[in-house]
Amino acid sequence: MPGEHITQEQADEYAIGSLPGNLERAVSLHLGECRACREIVRDSERLAASLALGAPLRRPSRRLRRRVYTAAGITGPGLLGRVAGIGRTAAAIAAVFVAIAAFTGMLTVRGQLNDIRQKNADLQTQIDSTLSQKVELAALTRKLQDYETTSAELQQAATDDRDLFVALTSPDSDVADVISADAAASSIGRLIWNEDQKKVWFLATSLPRRPAGETYQIWVNSGGRYYSLGTFEPDESGFARYDTVVPEGLKTYETAVVTIERSGGSAARSGPAVFFVTDLSRLKK
Repeated sequence: MPGEHITQEQADEYAIGSLPGNLERAVSLHLGECRACREIVRDSERLAASLALGAPLRRPSRRLRRRVYTAAGITGPGLLGRVAGIGRTAAAIAAVFVAIAAFTGMLTVRGQLNDIRQKNADLQTQIDSTLSQKVELAALTRKLQDYETTSAELQQAATDDRDLFVALTSPDSDVADVISADAAASSIGRLIWNEDQKKVWFLATSLPRRPAGETYQIWVNSGGRYYSLGTFEPDESGFARYDTVVPEGLKTYETAVVTIERSGGSAARSGPAVFFVTDLSRLKK
């Protein structure tokens, strides 16, 4: 046995003491060196012990005892001799019966345990498959939601483009040039004001993106006071497009200005100007 591991059957037989003497000694020597095989034998010993404690004791029938005695050759000695011989032989035979019964019981219980393990493995496979299907379903649902969101965004963008086109072509719209506060800057823009739609658009190109903590804010001046139209940010290419509703309660708009303010916008104009929009005096609500 050196260099080899014991089998499950050998472990079961070793646990109930039914191995031949030379093989039992070899197994004992191997167990002293192999931890894995010791675990196998320990499992078999626990199983054998549970069978021994759980098996009910039954007195054999007279017919079975007579067959066992006859097979063992217990017929010739006198009464006392027969009693002594019967005791020794019956003990040996009983030990054989117990070993066989224990071994058979271990095989049966082990088979049941294997069946349970297999059923558990099959159940775990089903659970894993169900979880995988749920994950796939969740992923598909999320992807569908993303598609719906993208579709809604595209539809809104198309609506905004249509409204802007109507404003640009409407005779009721006013378009004002945007003048950069920095003469060397290449940014240009337009301000479109449409009375019918009650909306205002601001368009600009080559507009630098602001660092973290800053944003662009657009204002209109009426009666010497600036009113905020909101904040906006250009995209990666420097293009900015912002639209909002015309402020309520204002009768005239003299000028407009775009300033740099803190993120979220300011309640009152405070930052430096980036663009000026002039000639709004004719725009009336």
